[in-house]
Amino acid sequence: MVNPELRLNNPEEEVIQPIVEPDSVRKEADNLEEKFSKKTLGETYISEYQTRKANIRGTKIERGAAFRFERGQIYKGYKILRAEIRDAEKRGEDTTKKRDLLKEMRVRAKDMEKDLDEIEKQCYENVRMVEVQTEFGNFSVPVVEFDLKKKDEKETEEDKRTPYFFIPGMPTSDFHSSAAISMAMALRGNKVYVPVDLETSSVGKPENFKGMVKERGDLGIHAEVFRQTIKTLGLEKVNVMGHSFGATIALELALASDFKELEDLIVMEPLGVEEKGVRKLATQFGFNQTLLRFLPYSEQRIKVAKEKGSKSKSNMALYLEDVKIIAKRLYSPEKLSKIKPNGRFQVWFGTDSPIMNVKETERVFQESEELRQKTPDASPVEIYEVEKGEHMWPVRGALGLSKMLQAKKPESQITKVKISDLKNSAMAGILEDIK
Repeated sequence: MVNPELRLNNPEEEVIQPIVEPDSVRKEADNLEEKFSKKTLGETYISEYQTRKANIRGTKIERGAAFRFERGQIYKGYKILRAEIRDAEKRGEDTTKKRDLLKEMRVRAKDMEKDLDEIEKQCYENVRMVEVQTEFGNFSVPVVEFDLKKKDEKETEEDKRTPYFFIPGMPTSDFHSSAAISMAMALRGNKVYVPVDLETSSVGKPENFKGMVKERGDLGIHAEVFRQTIKTLGLEKVNVMGHSFGATIALELALASDFKELEDLIVMEPLGVEEKGVRKLATQFGFNQTLLRFLPYSEQRIKVAKEKGSKSKSNMALYLEDVKIIAKRLYSPEKLSKIKPNGRFQVWFGTDSPIMNVKETERVFQESEELRQKTPDASPVEIYEVEKGEHMWPVRGALGLSKMLQAKKPESQITKVKISDLKNSAMAGILEDIK
């Protein structure tokens, strides 16, 4: 189902004051959150709540699918609550607390909608072509910067935040198809840099790039290009995070002994930890993941949708060489033990992921941890199991993930996380944050 555009009052025309006593609406927020989290069969398999196609206010930029999903979820929250108010009035019940909640939601939603539009504009306006020189040749890599911090705040205050360099999975032909995770990180107040896959047409690269990758049989070229990209961006400290194929590149990047800028390392669903073979990996991706766990679910389709305005194309021949590489066992415990970020080292995977062997992944990283701890300055590996999470859980639960990444370091090495605790939309986050 595709819903009409949200018709909220223009913030310039009306200023709505927050509720003075937000504690009075917490119970109502819990009730609404429970109903909001439920999905009909139509939402699950056909189409989630989305606003209609429209331009960002004041621009000619059409809102993308992932951003219309977020706005549509706000509409869904309003729709449920307004129906509850009408039903309560018919029964002659007091609706004061429900109306207070509605006002509180409107205040927060107005700010959220402005932030969503700003982040999406940055998909087009904050793109920089980074020119890097490597021993493998010269590369031109488009990189977008997401940051909601106001320009005047940057100029008057020292920015002490450590930015994130997020490497998406394959294939990612534009910034929109990886927007769910980068958007979530930016909404949490982070500065996030996102490069385009080297396999896309928008990246300038040597003509013999495919041959070099094939000859090496690893992701060393990818890692070196991104390492030089980070240096060219002038990032003295950086948190590197990657998902799927991007997580494998992140591991390779972290192995560089002279990569002194690395603070936190976050890898989600990393490949190359076990020997699979191309046929098995292709079956896991093509059938078990894509046909059974991805295509049937509308939310996941929406969040990785390619925008019509994207001119960049993926080179499937290059990706095929990558598949041949990640189908091999690239990382033994001994090799992983050499990864020593200056900050935290987090490994995330879903227990229902058809790509990951949970027991084997845990074994490899735990054995690497035993070797790493022989070095006094090595930070411990943190392993997070997302219960019932499949391979694309970071995309679906990006808002919740971005919040957990900033939580305190757990006491135990293995932490179990419920997929339901990883909020999937800004509206879910709004309801959770109302006190």
